Amino acid sequence: MSPLRSSQLSRLERKLNQREAALSEQIHQATGHRLDEPYEVLTGGVSDSADAASADLLVDIDYALIGIELQELRDIAAARQRIQEQTYGVCSDCGLPIDYARLRVYPTAKRCVLCQGIHEHTYVGGSHASI
Repeated sequence: MSPLRSSQLSRLERKLNQREAALSEQIHQATGHRLDEPYEVLTGGVSDSADAASADLLVDIDYALIGIELQELRDIAAARQRIQEQTYGVCSDCGLPIDYARLRVYPTAKRCVLCQGIHEHTYVGGSHASI
């Protein structure tokens, strides 16, 4: 069962809805802009290999940003699933409540601060070469 009061949960659901709407709009604008534009438009009409490389970079950055936004939409969907299952606000690793202040800042959080730190240190920190 979610450790949140219904008023807290309602506020967080509104935040999720607002963020989802903003992300959807950003993705819609990005996919209608620049991704299909010819190099001449992206480079201002000058066409050489450096301009083509710059245009490729702009398109690649747009795709990367869209990928980040799509992942955030998936995180919102997962948070909604946890709300439905009444596990929203419960750490997926230790089972303890996630602090409301953390959820206000990061409403898609699925781990408490302590477990998130452990997760990042273990999985996200990158590997270090050893002999």
